[in-house]
Amino acid sequence: MSDNNKRGHDDRQQHHKPSGSNLAIIILMSVLVLVTALSLIYFEIQVRSLTNLNGDKTDYSRHYAFVGDKSSTFLSSVYSAAKKEGSANEDYVEFTGRDLTTSYSVHDLMKIAISSGVDGIIVNADDSDDMSESINNAVSAGIPVICIGTDSYGSSRESYVGISYYTLGQEYGKRIAELGREGNVDVMIVASPEEHTTGQNLVLSGLSDYLGSNVTNARYDIESQVLGDGGMFSTAEAVTDLFSGDELPDILVCLDETSTTSACQAVVDSNHVGDVSIFGYYVNDTILNAVSKQVISGTLTVSTEEIGKRAVDCLDEYIRNGFVTEYVSMDIESVTVDNVDEYESDSTAEGSSDKEAE
Repeated sequence: MSDNNKRGHDDRQQHHKPSGSNLAIIILMSVLVLVTALSLIYFEIQVRSLTNLNGDKTDYSRHYAFVGDKSSTFLSSVYSAAKKEGSANEDYVEFTGRDLTTSYSVHDLMKIAISSGVDGIIVNADDSDDMSESINNAVSAGIPVICIGTDSYGSSRESYVGISYYTLGQEYGKRIAELGREGNVDVMIVASPEEHTTGQNLVLSGLSDYLGSNVTNARYDIESQVLGDGGMFSTAEAVTDLFSGDELPDILVCLDETSTTSACQAVVDSNHVGDVSIFGYYVNDTILNAVSKQVISGTLTVSTEEIGKRAVDCLDEYIRNGFVTEYVSMDIESVTVDNVDEYESDSTAEGSSDKEAE
């Protein structure tokens, strides 16, 4: 063989030999596919081999996926109620991804639920195009979807179980008017990116309409702001920066649990208790403690037990009848220093239920 032919032969061998980087990518993709497959298999095995407390096998008629941030106190409480209601109705409600060591985005968890072929999905949605696409993909696959917490406008979801955002704004307006402020009053509405949806605009509209239609001695300048990039620590840092700035609003309205909890801590750390009136959303131990000590003026919340129960009932009704009401409104509850003791007791009870659900 001539030298030229040998070189050509060697060049072809080298050309077909995978480079180190390509080989690493192939291995990585193979591992990811394997992990995903094993996760789905484990997911199905759990459903098919469930046992009750007595060790007897339990049969379920339907398998529902609960999709959302597993670190959220709000969602943990909703899931606990959904699982309880499901057990009574022969439904198995699975908190998708809760037992996995890796944290996945809500959209990835939706893909896992769809691939698992569940009978229905309950999701803490948002108003993004990606969420609409995920929901539409599920519905196209024959899986009905119920949104909780936040609605997904324009998607194919079957129903939304939650609060009326406009009514929420009206409730905040009522609480602000009760402060009896005079003169020019700066009001700032804040939320983390996940809660920055069409709903936030409706809250702003409801709040403005209430303050505009009720006679007060104040002139309100209302603005809204998104805090952080979506992570819990990012939102907390953004709230801390807000309280360390030169100018604070007279009234701060937090529209989600993360920003409310962060504000409770930041106002104390910055020695601004009493300088700004804070109204939050939802309840946890930190928020309730802040209300009790009058660190914040109050918080609005909704019954997580009722949301979880109604979400499961909506899926059952849709599967049974082929239709369900598109909107199930939840009552908004106000928590102040006058009634905080009742919610502190409920919070303790819910905490015990959450541990049992896990």
